[in-house]
Amino acid sequence: MRYSPTLVDHFLNPRNAGLMRDPDGIGEDEYEGCGDLTRFFLRVCDGRAVEVRFQTYGCGPTIAAASVASELCRGRTVDDLGHLEAEEIEGALEWLPQDRKHAAEIAAGALRAAARDHLSRGRRHV
Repeated sequence: MRYSPTLVDHFLNPRNAGLMRDPDGIGEDEYEGCGDLTRFFLRVCDGRAVEVRFQTYGCGPTIAAASVASELCRGRTVDDLGHLEAEEIEGALEWLPQDRKHAAEIAAGALRAAARDHLSRGRRHV
């Protein structure tokens, strides 16, 4: 089997996809090898991500990685999101083929960028 049932489910039924009005943090990352792009929007309350939404353009694993990452990160501190690693997202997807590992990497990179954006706005506890 090339993809796990979890990955297929998140691809077919992405969670938290779409824009967010007036987010507290925005971040994106891109894989230049194929042009896949993921953008995350954060709503933060008391230093924690209370809502996480995304837009992504790319292959099925990239969509699935953004979806699973949006669920993994809700409720976590913004500081924690600033250190998120691709391996955690890949683990939640129950494996990625070598040629699709970029999916977890750009999801993690986009979430770290959104956390940095929020912190740069000086609104740690909005």
